[in-house]
Amino acid sequence: MVKASLLIFLAELGDKTQILAMAFALQYSVRQVLLGVALGAFLNHGLAVIVGSYLAHLIPLSTIRLASALMFLGFGLWTLYSDEEHSNGSNKRLSSPILVVALAFFLGELGDKTQLTAIALASNSAYPAAVLAGTVLGMVLVSLGGIFVGTKLGGKIPELALKLVSSFVFIGFGIFHLVQAVPQRLLNPASMSLFVLALGAAVLIPVLQLLRSRAAAGSQGGQMQRIARQLHSLDRLLDQICLGDENCRSERCPVGYCKKLIKAELNGSAGLRRTTVVQPYVRKDQRFDRRKLEEALSLVERSDLSPELRAELKTNLEKLFRPV
Repeated sequence: MVKASLLIFLAELGDKTQILAMAFALQYSVRQVLLGVALGAFLNHGLAVIVGSYLAHLIPLSTIRLASALMFLGFGLWTLYSDEEHSNGSNKRLSSPILVVALAFFLGELGDKTQLTAIALASNSAYPAAVLAGTVLGMVLVSLGGIFVGTKLGGKIPELALKLVSSFVFIGFGIFHLVQAVPQRLLNPASMSLFVLALGAAVLIPVLQLLRSRAAAGSQGGQMQRIARQLHSLDRLLDQICLGDENCRSERCPVGYCKKLIKAELNGSAGLRRTTVVQPYVRKDQRFDRRKLEEALSLVERSDLSPELRAELKTNLEKLFRPV
C-alpha cells in the first residue's frame, strides 16, 4: 500500500490532478473535493485493478478520451453559464459536488499513467486490495496540495476571476483530451478553425454577460454607498442640531423622527417609516441652529434619496425653523 501510494503521489505531483483539485477547491469545500477525489480514484483504480489489461478490449481508449474531453468542455461551459445568484438554491441541490468531482477524476484518469500504474502494480501483487487503497491514498494526498492552493486563492481573488479561472482550466483540459481522442485526419485547418470559432463564441457570450453584470452591480453598489454616505452625513448634522433636552421626546420631535427615518433607510426597513401616530412637532421654547438647518436641508435637496424619503425629511426639517 505504501509503495502504491508513493508511486501515485510522485507520478501526479505537479500534474493535472493537482490543477483539477485546485479548480474544484475554488468552488466547493475541502471536504467535498477530497471525498470526490477519493470516490473518483476508487472507481477508476478499482476498475483498473479488477479488469486489468482487458480494459482496452471492453472500452476503446479513444472513446474514453473523447468522453473525458466532452465532459471537461461541458463542465467548463456550465461554470461560465451558471448564474450563482439564481442557481444556489436550485441547481446546487440537484447536483452533488462530490459526484461532480468524482466523475471528473474518474473520466480524467481513464487511460492515464496513474491507471496504468495501478494495473501494473495489481498484476504483480498478492494483495490487490492494498494496491487499490494505496493508489487512492496517493491521489488524495497529491490533491491536498492543489486544494490548499485553491482555498488560499479563493479568499484573495475576486469571484468573477475565480469563475473564469475555474472554467478555463476545465476547457483547457477538454481541448487537451479532445486533441488526443480525435482522429488525425480530422485535425485539419478547416475543422480546427470551425471548432475554435464555435468554442470562442460559446465562451465569449457568457464572459461578456458576466462583465456587463459586474459593471451594473458595481454601478448600483456605488450608488448605494453614495446614498449611505449622504445619510450618515445628515445623521451627524442632526446630532449637532439636536438640543439635547433632558426630557427628550424621541421620534415625536422632528429631529428624532428624521434620525429614525435615516436609521430605517440604512437598515433596509424603509417601509416601516410611518409608525408614529402623533406627528412630530416643535415646542414653543425650542430654538434650533438656523445655519445647521439650512445645511441639512441643502444636503437633503442634493441627495440621491427616493422622492418620498426626501420629501418627508424636508417637511420635518422645515418644522424646526422658527420666525425671527
